[in-house]
Amino acid sequence: MIKIIEDNNQIYAKIIRASYQSKGTEFFTDKNDEIQIGYIEYPKNHKTGAHYHNHLNKETNRTDEILIVQEGCARVDFYNLKGEYIKSSEIFKGDILIIHKGGHNIIFYEDTRVLAIKSGVYDKKSDKTRMIGANNLELNIEND
Repeated sequence: MIKIIEDNNQIYAKIIRASYQSKGTEFFTDKNDEIQIGYIEYPKNHKTGAHYHNHLNKETNRTDEILIVQEGCARVDFYNLKGEYIKSSEIFKGDILIIHKGGHNIIFYEDTRVLAIKSGVYDKKSDKTRMIGANNLELNIEND
């Protein structure tokens, strides 16, 4: 299952559940997104052919983020581009979270390990803008 987090017809994030399977090649991101992530299934003895990826000048305007939950679970609160709360969703071991835009806050329910992937050159000092979270709001946690 793929869960889409959207507000006013804009996609803010996607959650690819650990149980998700596809045949062949499927990308979860649009070809124009700042980062690309896909699922590829190769048959036995398939060879990609020796290759390298060309160095191309590419411009990114935001830092997309991918979190792969290796152990544990958490709740993610999502916010629109104005900083207004949209909804919350839980992520679990094996899930992949793709954050395209807007704000987010992650509350870890237990000790959790994630593999984090971010687009572009990441500058810890200038890359984030802090915002007020949904701590005192009534949360809208969607169940799958």
